[in-house]
Amino acid sequence: MKASVKILITCVLVSISTACKDSFLKEVPLDRFSPENLLTNTAGFDAAVVGLYEGARQEHIIASNNFEYMTVGTDQTQWGRNDSRGNKDYSLLNSNLDATIVYWDWAYKIMLLRANTILDGLTKPGLTIKTDDLNTIKGQALFFRAYTYNFLANIYGGVPIVKDKITEPKFDFVRNPRLEVLNFAAKDLEEAVNLLPLQVKDGRIPRAAAFHLLSEVYISIGMESKDNSFYDKAINAAGKVINKEAGDYELMTARFAPAASKPGDVFSDIFATGQINRSSGNKEVMWAWQFESTIAGGSFSTSSANNSIRYWGPEYDRLQTPNKVLNSVVDSIGRGIGVNSPTNYAKYDVWALDPKDMRNSVYNIRRTYYYNNPADKEYFGKPVQLRKGTNGNLFLVKNDGSLSTISVDTLRQYYPYFRKIEGPAINGDVLSGNTSKDFSRMRVAETYLLRAEAYFRKGDLAKAATDINVVRSRAKASQIKASDVTEDFILDERTRELIVEEPRLRTLIRMGRLVDRVRKYNSIPSVPNGPASGKTIQDFNRFWPIPQKVIDANTGAKFEQNPGY
Repeated sequence: MKASVKILITCVLVSISTACKDSFLKEVPLDRFSPENLLTNTAGFDAAVVGLYEGARQEHIIASNNFEYMTVGTDQTQWGRNDSRGNKDYSLLNSNLDATIVYWDWAYKIMLLRANTILDGLTKPGLTIKTDDLNTIKGQALFFRAYTYNFLANIYGGVPIVKDKITEPKFDFVRNPRLEVLNFAAKDLEEAVNLLPLQVKDGRIPRAAAFHLLSEVYISIGMESKDNSFYDKAINAAGKVINKEAGDYELMTARFAPAASKPGDVFSDIFATGQINRSSGNKEVMWAWQFESTIAGGSFSTSSANNSIRYWGPEYDRLQTPNKVLNSVVDSIGRGIGVNSPTNYAKYDVWALDPKDMRNSVYNIRRTYYYNNPADKEYFGKPVQLRKGTNGNLFLVKNDGSLSTISVDTLRQYYPYFRKIEGPAINGDVLSGNTSKDFSRMRVAETYLLRAEAYFRKGDLAKAATDINVVRSRAKASQIKASDVTEDFILDERTRELIVEEPRLRTLIRMGRLVDRVRKYNSIPSVPNGPASGKTIQDFNRFWPIPQKVIDANTGAKFEQNPGY
């Protein structure tokens, strides 16, 4: 894997260097890896494709070990600090913010560059590649190009469409309208679904994943164009997955090994360590980021590991007993830093519909913590109990039932969290907050919810309810009626089913619901008169700003900024 990544880095450097038009001056660097001598056979192209997967996985970590902007500052989570970062203060979301730049660069400098380099290489004459191999390589490159443009459309809106490898400096980019970007992504996916295989190695993109993404893109096109026929296309694309026409994937409804031998339920089994991939019997996950260091394409270091614990886990090690003895970091739940602190909506409100919903079980949400430091024999092994004091703050309760003088920070140190994040510490480094557990990116439960959304948007509430009830039935949750189906209900169901996995920011922008949902569910300031996402978000924040450095560098044509920035 490391060698493959080095190969791709070399490809990137070579592909962006300036080329001379005089053919007799062209040099083919035979003493090192380059597109000219790498992209000549199946093995070379596959090494380049591995670089695409490595790039895709960077999406999870590129904003640093402290930020995960695809989820924080939404209706689901708030920045777990008493300061203005992490979109707790949306007035700081501007065209010079590191996050707006790093995601743009990830898309154009890594994902699109690598995908276009592969696609360009496949057009060269004289390739000796079997047709099946060529189709699979092309299908993966097209998928990731479409995935990246869908990402861009749901963050920045309209962006430049770059469909070829750029070999010389260009300063006259223009923004294509968002609808054109979505249509371009759809076209790539429509070709990819005819090229990708039904079954693949763990971590690779199967045909079902392309149909799944195509369903989402069609919904966006329908909303943007006001053409309801695209909802039928979305329904058909999702149906290819649900009906197993695109591969043997399905909603898991019974517990499966090896986690089935331990306390849990079928929902917790889906995310259990070592059984997220198809080869382990998990037929629900179509695509997972590979972080297991023993898997080809996996991670070897904390700098590229699954850091979901670090983002989503509370700083429970800062909890102390009433005797002022600190908790210890333990192997099973790692070390969180409390920056994706769930809102009350995600912790409590969304579960009020049916508290017995399996996804709200103790196997899927940890709500009880224990004192775990044996140095305090009085409290060791006992649950942490809290009660409000006369000033309204929460304090630790002593064994005799009285309140201690120790107040607890429920924004950062102590809150319910979603146990999908739990996994073995990478390289045994418990303090890192990083795991080597694979991360589910696309699974069939979401395919049902996408089809339900398409049915809802075309006005067929009965079929929308039927699809939602399939997902709720697996969770042993109460069934809903057609009259219950609204856009808000679909968003709530996505929270119950997909929180942590879902890039919530992109979902809310895709649906045009970022601003009002943040105002409604993320408006409680952590400190009096302090910043809160819902109090600072403005209507123009429906899209992120274009990085100012992009606008400044585009000297050959006017590059429009999004309104309000």
